[in-house]
Amino acid sequence: MEIDRKLKALDRIYAVYDEFIRAQETACKTHCHQCCTTHVTLTTLEAFKIYETLPPGEREKLFRRVRKAIGLKRFRPVLTTNALAELCAEDEDLPAENETPANEKCPLLTEDLCSIYASRPFNCRCFISRTPCGEKGYADVDEVTLAVNTLFLQTVEHVDADGCSGNLLDVLEVLASAEKRTAYAEGALHCTGNGLIANRPMQVLMLPPEQRERIEPILSKLRAIRI
Repeated sequence: MEIDRKLKALDRIYAVYDEFIRAQETACKTHCHQCCTTHVTLTTLEAFKIYETLPPGEREKLFRRVRKAIGLKRFRPVLTTNALAELCAEDEDLPAENETPANEKCPLLTEDLCSIYASRPFNCRCFISRTPCGEKGYADVDEVTLAVNTLFLQTVEHVDADGCSGNLLDVLEVLASAEKRTAYAEGALHCTGNGLIANRPMQVLMLPPEQRERIEPILSKLRAIRI
């Protein structure tokens, strides 16, 4: 899929999710940043969108932030969401994920505000809670929202099926190179050669049967997006 079409599809996916979230009751508010850690993952499509939408000066600031944060502990996934869905459907054993704590503060925060908020990846958009995370030490999310979040993670990856995924800092570091952004846009970026994992198309929908009816309207909107 050509890059412009992928970016337009991503914008529409974000819009559908934003519509869903606006109808939910959350405790999230400005300056709330409990969930803004080095745990965040994203796809190459989302990283490409971040770099392409930032003005040159802000892009350079982002480059510097990413390079400065290179030594921070962070979560590095070994499976994408769609790969996980396929293994679960086949009842296969799952590989162990990196257990290294990754609760360091996100280096993209400025005075507890996200410096790339308008173009933040989906993994950030879906970090919501019905109660302040600091009170319980974790996000309080209902089962329907969890199912919806998984559906969108699968869909975003599906749009970027010929791309890669990884920790936010790792993917941003790779695409900080203009040469590698060009390679990605042309479908020629080597995932494992850059320390990332390859995305997969959505073959299995990880949607609990009991949630299917409630989530069907969202599914219909996602199907209408040309991806």
